[in-house]
Amino acid sequence: MRSLLRNIGFLAVLCTFSMLAGCIELTEPTIADEGGPSNESNAESEVTLRLGHVFAEDDPIHKSTVMIADLAKEYSDGELQIDVYSNSQLGGERELVEGVQMGMIDIGLAANAPVTNFIPSLVYWDFPYLVDSIEHMERIEDDESIMGALQADFENNNLVNLGIQYGGFRQITNSVRPIETLEDFKGINIRLLESEVMISTFENIPGTRTSNMAFSELYSGLQQGVVNAQENPLNSIYSMKFFEVQDYLSLTNHFFTTRYYLMNADRFELLSDKQQEALVRATEEVMQLHKEELFAEEEHLLEILEEEGMEINEVSDEFVDEFRTKMKETVYPKFYDVVGNGDEKAGQKLIEEIEALR
Repeated sequence: MRSLLRNIGFLAVLCTFSMLAGCIELTEPTIADEGGPSNESNAESEVTLRLGHVFAEDDPIHKSTVMIADLAKEYSDGELQIDVYSNSQLGGERELVEGVQMGMIDIGLAANAPVTNFIPSLVYWDFPYLVDSIEHMERIEDDESIMGALQADFENNNLVNLGIQYGGFRQITNSVRPIETLEDFKGINIRLLESEVMISTFENIPGTRTSNMAFSELYSGLQQGVVNAQENPLNSIYSMKFFEVQDYLSLTNHFFTTRYYLMNADRFELLSDKQQEALVRATEEVMQLHKEELFAEEEHLLEILEEEGMEINEVSDEFVDEFRTKMKETVYPKFYDVVGNGDEKAGQKLIEEIEALR
């Protein structure tokens, strides 16, 4: 699949679709013909699906999502119409996952952290410094055993994972001081995703307070001093204009963000084989291109953020080693039984398998 994605014609499609932006009228999801359970019986149906995410329309994540919608329509010969709702119009990430599970939303894009509220065993994706490079993540994704277990967890919860989105490494911004040592976290009140692992990670750093708030409310929370720090990938730091309310950006790479395009399994089964194949193909192809675009633009984003007045520093190898060692002793073991669905040894074994792929 990856070799197909790099052909010149598809890149031209990317350039075209990345510029698309438009207003979408809210409608209920409809399937023209739901007369029977057979996929083939719906082969000629025109289907409208609602897809929600929390990002701004100028974020690469929104643009790639729009591209999925356009390609799914193309590959299905016009049978699939996907209406994309940005900026938390259909709810925050937790609400999106819940809505998809209940069949109220057809497709939701959500980070791993809120998904763990419904599938706790996936908490390992939020372990600090577990994934240490893009190449490492690609090897994990190519591992049939690890990915098979991931897909089984989704299937057991009435969800279909259409594709994994690389969200990038998360970096810390704050309005107090540059983060260069663990001692620099004293006095930091950091907003985190709703993840027990992430919260436990920072609670194990002395002097650090943690808070939770919706992504859509984070800018005002930083502006009003409700929190004085946050952590996100660079594209979100830029697109949400956090540089306007934060002075310091520390490149820590402490968590790697994975997101999923999740679809209600019952709704997916109502699609014809042709429509299913079109949707999965579009998602997989765009996710590869999104990954390439996301990391290719990081240097440019750093230049822009510095021009906007942020003081940027990259943490040392010693910082990473101390952080990782501390969390492997205090955080990892707390969640082995959760990762292993009640089997602590199985959970630890999975983490060791991921580490061995570095």
